[in-house]
Amino acid sequence: MSALPRRRLLAATGAAFTGAIAGCSSDDGEDESENEAAENDDESPDEGETGNSTEVDGTILGEITVNNSDDTSHAVDVIVEFDREIEAWKTESLEANEDVTLERNWPTDPGQFRVTARLDQEELVEVTPAKWNEPNCLNLLVRIDSSGTLMIPGTTDGGPCNDGDADSDAEE
Repeated sequence: MSALPRRRLLAATGAAFTGAIAGCSSDDGEDESENEAAENDDESPDEGETGNSTEVDGTILGEITVNNSDDTSHAVDVIVEFDREIEAWKTESLEANEDVTLERNWPTDPGQFRVTARLDQEELVEVTPAKWNEPNCLNLLVRIDSSGTLMIPGTTDGGPCNDGDADSDAEE
């Protein structure tokens, strides 16, 4: 006999507890939705806010040239990532004092990208447009210097970065 009143008490307590949690959850859900909407406003150029357009648009990745200025041959892996997705991965074997420009098979629109290069399966060097203060367009030179050290300098002119379309796309 005492089990039945306990069940009713537990059922009533459970329902009240569930209602209290649901009330709290809906308030928190609205706050989270408002926060998500505010975050999406910062990320979305379609919302009419132009203050964040530079962050959203990003940088155009122009040409990537791999140059071996060393007196010995080397192999270089070059990985291009846009929005954390690998768009290109090329391995170049270069003789002494040889250079090659990679085929441009990554997005030509502005975006957030990272270029990682690896020399002879060992040394990794990584760059993003932030190193050059987020320019409209950036060409990169993956360079092995005469001491066999890998570096990645960049320039904002030449190649696709001198194309009028690159500048106008980044300004819009």
